[in-house]
Amino acid sequence: MRASWAALGVVLSVGTVEAQSAGRWPPDSLVNTTVIPRGTPVIQVVGRMRNFAFDLGVRCEFCHDGEPGKDLATFDFASDRKRTKTVAREMMRMVDDINRRLDSLPSRPVPPVRVTCATCHRGVSRPMPLSSLIAEVAQGSGADSAIAAYRGLRARHFGSGAYDFGESSLSVSAFRLGRASRFAEAFRILDLNAEFYPTSSGIEVFRGNLELMRGDTVAARRAFREALRRDPSNEEAQGRLDTVTPRP
Repeated sequence: MRASWAALGVVLSVGTVEAQSAGRWPPDSLVNTTVIPRGTPVIQVVGRMRNFAFDLGVRCEFCHDGEPGKDLATFDFASDRKRTKTVAREMMRMVDDINRRLDSLPSRPVPPVRVTCATCHRGVSRPMPLSSLIAEVAQGSGADSAIAAYRGLRARHFGSGAYDFGESSLSVSAFRLGRASRFAEAFRILDLNAEFYPTSSGIEVFRGNLELMRGDTVAARRAFREALRRDPSNEEAQGRLDTVTPRP
């Protein structure tokens, strides 16, 4: 419940600040509201905030002016000091607009699909694909930091749906690093992927493509041959090998 009461000031309704009894929690009425209609019962708003907190995996202080672990009566929920509160309001407007557009689709299935915060966030505050996140960390802080970040995220979120820990994520990260000419980091990330998918033919195709990016056709041929050894039906590996094999 703490997380649910948390977001109460994030996105309420009309835009005016009213006096509220000091230290009273939950409040008797909504204050400094800009999105949710003012007449909405407080208990309904709390339920909506509970969903926001769960969808983003955050607590009250993520958006509201207060100290972690302190009584909610000490929080200044009317304050707009935090950027995250302003962003949350805009995200609510965006979600409402998307759902209005979905409602206008012809022959919409029943029951209709509705967009929520969880559609993108899936339990994390920054909704970013794992492939992009790992590439970003590698470019900014190096391969060791990226590998540590991946292992930490995998230990915490594997099976939760927050991130895609399938084979393609790290391979795509490595490819993006290669396109940025960060080959040392790219091969480290690809080697990390091979830890989890040691028999993958696809990883060797990515390895061959990275070798081609840096101009090593000998190493590329070796990687494509290894991909075919693991999976003789891999048409991409065969096609790539054909293009880099000298003709007699």
